[in-house]
Amino acid sequence: MPLVPCCNFCGSLTDLTECEDCKVTLYCSESHRSLDVSHESSCKALDQAKSFLKDEEFELKIDAYDEDDDDFSRFVPIPVERLARNLNSYLNVPTYVAAGCQYVEALIRTNTFAAVRLAAEKACEMLRCFPSDPMDLRSDQEAYALVKWWQLNDLSDEDIHKSYPVVPYLDITDADVFEQPSDIINAIDGNPSLVNMFCVALIKIKILSDITVLQQIRALHQRLPPELVNKVEGFIPLTDAVRNNPQVMSKEDYSELIEDVTNHVKLCFEAVEKANIHLWPSLINSDLRPGGSRHRPSNDKRTVDFVLDRCYDSWVETPGAIGIIRVLLNFPER
Repeated sequence: MPLVPCCNFCGSLTDLTECEDCKVTLYCSESHRSLDVSHESSCKALDQAKSFLKDEEFELKIDAYDEDDDDFSRFVPIPVERLARNLNSYLNVPTYVAAGCQYVEALIRTNTFAAVRLAAEKACEMLRCFPSDPMDLRSDQEAYALVKWWQLNDLSDEDIHKSYPVVPYLDITDADVFEQPSDIINAIDGNPSLVNMFCVALIKIKILSDITVLQQIRALHQRLPPELVNKVEGFIPLTDAVRNNPQVMSKEDYSELIEDVTNHVKLCFEAVEKANIHLWPSLINSDLRPGGSRHRPSNDKRTVDFVLDRCYDSWVETPGAIGIIRVLLNFPER
């Protein structure tokens, strides 16, 4: 089920107050806050990660401070992402980003509505800390461009710090979420990152879902007044990649585009299946929940735990996504 603001103990949606310590967990009463003993560890982890991030942020601002300037207070309000691109603070950026990533992971493990939303904001802040013209990661289009950049530069988790700024950061200018994902699939000698392909598959499914709904809405134009149809369309929760694309939104018929994106989904499905035969069956089997494990061989079942631990909720919260994978698994001829 999609995450919603609710009591972390009983699920109540009313009379909610924040945990005074972490600020991202809600309770409907003080008694439920006391009864939720499982929150104590995550709350403590969040506090430690946040404290570490604040320390690194302070060091970053100190590095950017001009020692000849007596007005020490003036550096405090400067946005961290701008400071991080300042040459004086360049050497401290990796440690600040590492601290930020630890905080993001702690937020994700907390898994409340506010925590996940804050994790997304903080993750974008970390990405904007690199010394170039960063993208505003606010839609699936930008997420797709990030994955494409990562794959075409053949980067591992450690390479991002070793190679930067030698590798132009987010220099992908021709990434189009509607394009055939062949460049990503064929990257790294045809062995793309399992996590990245898993994410691209979900992005493509979200796009497919959106344009399928738009096709159905277009059919209503023949039976309902245009004003009513336009109002209905305004309430459809389309992804930004679709809604902000005038060429796509102005189409009268989506049949050809639906066929193209359907083929993209199949290509992504096959690429993930090639990389790890266990991932898709584990995704659709609700009894197989991730345990989480890093740095395992690519075809090891423990890798599935690692991937699902980070991506499972996104699939569950995308209507119809797991159903499409179930169809592709059950009908090999697809």
